[in-house]
Amino acid sequence: MNRATGMAAATAAVLMLVGCVPSADEDRTVEKTRPGLTIGEAKRVAQGVEDAIVAKLPETMVSSVEQRATGILLPCDADRGYQWTGRTVVTLTESTSPESVIDEVLTAYGDDDEFRPRDITDSVGPAVQLLGPYGSGYIVGRRAANAVDVASFSPCFVLPEGSSPSIEY
Repeated sequence: MNRATGMAAATAAVLMLVGCVPSADEDRTVEKTRPGLTIGEAKRVAQGVEDAIVAKLPETMVSSVEQRATGILLPCDADRGYQWTGRTVVTLTESTSPESVIDEVLTAYGDDDEFRPRDITDSVGPAVQLLGPYGSGYIVGRRAANAVDVASFSPCFVLPEGSSPSIEY
């Protein structure tokens, strides 16, 4: 056997063995989908975290809060995995800036065991992302000079057969 044939055979053997081992993405997919979670439960979880984020803001910062009653589903996994997505708009008091809200959220979740905060401020404006279990995420970001959005992405769940991902829930 010449050197080129030997290398090709060794490469083929390694590739066959690697094909039998689950990839990191496959492992994450299994861990990323929360077993048994329904659409209604996913919505309740996401809206509950939206409420909890707003509750961490001092009353002196908040003029009004409007939570959307419905949201849409976004795919999060190849095997019918979806996230319920929602939004709460927080109108700020006159003396409050979106930047101060972002600072408040970063501080409030700085030592949190469930949600990991990350400052994602960019040229569009100030924002913070909270990364949670099963692929869940929450983004608090500037909506206007006097308002912030709290966008929610529930834990990933398996959408039951017969349920449509194309309607609002």
